[in-house]
Amino acid sequence: MNTTMPPHDITIRPIRASEADKHFELIQLVDLHTPAEELPGLFAALRGTLRDEGGPLSHGLHHHLFADSPDGTPVASIHCGPPLWIFRNPAIYPHMQRKLVERVSCIDTLAVHPDYRGRGIASSLLRRAEEDFRNAGFVALTLRHEHDKRHFFTRHGYTSASRLAMILPPFGLVTQANPGWRQAVKPLTDDVSFTTVQGLHAATGFLPH
Repeated sequence: MNTTMPPHDITIRPIRASEADKHFELIQLVDLHTPAEELPGLFAALRGTLRDEGGPLSHGLHHHLFADSPDGTPVASIHCGPPLWIFRNPAIYPHMQRKLVERVSCIDTLAVHPDYRGRGIASSLLRRAEEDFRNAGFVALTLRHEHDKRHFFTRHGYTSASRLAMILPPFGLVTQANPGWRQAVKPLTDDVSFTTVQGLHAATGFLPH
């Protein structure tokens, strides 16, 4: 799975369970909007996912990737996993949850060490994650982002809005919002497209026909 992304001479690879602490060090370079007292629980959960090495992604339904500098030092990381909104939205029933987690994932963190920012490493990690999820049969990636990151994600093909709007048959229109955040989604295959419902730009095709 290793690949070098020119012109940065950066190697992108799965994170090993033994490298959890370095992963956490990079993650904390971005604002997690998580109270300090909740961080140990968050890192314990991530450590658990890192122990589950192997398909369909780097760690089951989770994808943890490092970007290494030429000397092998991890300088950036990305983590993607099953979207929490799938389990927290009361309109999404258990049978829908089981199907969604195998078709839609969420970018949780994307962090680059300050000394390596501005070199396109975040873009390379994003493209690699999208390619891997597409190859694993996923149809879309979602994420929540701060308002000032909107241009970055729209430049990479994500549709950003104040709420995530989806058509999930047989229920119909389902929305998800987090105060203070924007929601974004990117289709990975032609299964997913957008339509306008009740004035909202809604994604369709998350669930199989």
